[in-house]
Amino acid sequence: MIKYQLICEQKHEFEGWFQGSAAYDEQAANGLLRCPLCDSDQVKRALMTPNLASPKRRKSTDPSAVDPAPRVDPTASAQAAPVSVPPSLPLASQTAGQGRAAVMPSEQVQAFGVVLAELRQLRRKIIKDCRDVGDNFAEEARKIHYGEAEAEGIYGQATREEREALKDEGIEIFDMPWVPSDH
Repeated sequence: MIKYQLICEQKHEFEGWFQGSAAYDEQAANGLLRCPLCDSDQVKRALMTPNLASPKRRKSTDPSAVDPAPRVDPTASAQAAPVSVPPSLPLASQTAGQGRAAVMPSEQVQAFGVVLAELRQLRRKIIKDCRDVGDNFAEEARKIHYGEAEAEGIYGQATREEREALKDEGIEIFDMPWVPSDH
């Protein structure tokens, strides 16, 4: 697998995983590459720095030094971060799949890499454009919904019961698989 930094004609940057450079060339030639933000098919590889295993990187064996982001199981809905997103924030495409212990065909591995890249891009956009309300998600979402607070995109944590109550009240939220950030 190879990871390319990609850029569209609108200068949106995102990453894509490919079986090899030939797989990238084939998908690009067939117009299969699309920007997750603007849906443009005018996508090309961006200039990238090589990822070399330097002695400095090999020295660190402490997992907390590698990725300070919290580790979250993206399949556990109780740990997914509920997000309230304004309509102006585009969402990446979603795919559902079953976890498998067996080796996946290369097309599935490639599709998983693309979805993972889109989820990471969406996470960065949510962190950049929305406010983290932590454990007060349900309370803040209600304030926004009932006009007690200014409308804005928020994200945070809520229990399953809180999420169900919000949905029962007609407050639109979704559970976002909070994948770890890329190193």
